[in-house]
Amino acid sequence: MTVRAHSFGAPQPQLAGGRGPAGAASGRAAPRAPGAPPPASRRAVLAVTALVTLAGATAGCTATGRSAATPPAATGAAAGRTGTRSGTQAAVPVCPAAGLVITTGAEEAAAGHSYLTLIFTNSRATRCFLQGYPGVELTTAAGGMLDAQRTTGVPAPSRVTLTLGQSASALIGWEHFPRNGSATVSPADCPGYGATTLLVTAPDQTTPTRLTPPGTTSPVCWGFDVSPVVPGSTGRSPAPA
Repeated sequence: MTVRAHSFGAPQPQLAGGRGPAGAASGRAAPRAPGAPPPASRRAVLAVTALVTLAGATAGCTATGRSAATPPAATGAAAGRTGTRSGTQAAVPVCPAAGLVITTGAEEAAAGHSYLTLIFTNSRATRCFLQGYPGVELTTAAGGMLDAQRTTGVPAPSRVTLTLGQSASALIGWEHFPRNGSATVSPADCPGYGATTLLVTAPDQTTPTRLTPPGTTSPVCWGFDVSPVVPGSTGRSPAPA
């Protein structure tokens, strides 16, 4: 008796003519059942394709983002440093009293009128400026104070910038004869006669410098005034070029 072998697995489809499993003779892949995973080789190809596509898209977005992005404006400390440095280079401070050497020049007299030059010299390496009228007072023999008045009819005060060793100056002036026409000069008709101290304060400062006052040969009787500071050490504005 002839016994036929039975296969206990799924039945294999037959090709026409009785040739083995479907697709074996043609080399084509057998149909994949719905929901079944693709073969391993195809899965690898699909994965590589997906990675290449994703990398290209990412590179394109990154390049586009760089070209379209606007660089952020400097803020905080970075912006502040730039502004501060520019402001510091442009600013010139007022000359402080501690940085000035105040002296007097030669006294001049003519036709009953006397002048004395006040000289302000910058003693520091830092540039600074003076502008306006200095304060001038005489301490009288009686212990009183005689203030110089600001001159009128002169050009408006202008800024005088001083580097190390440079000077600005002002003139004080007065009449050195009694107003009442007396032939003799005394403290009674000439308040500045016998003055003990000349106090000079630079513009915009409050600390005075004590200097020697005019002598009794040219006492401050009346018309005591002071002019604004000008460049140089003569007390007079430079002549126009």
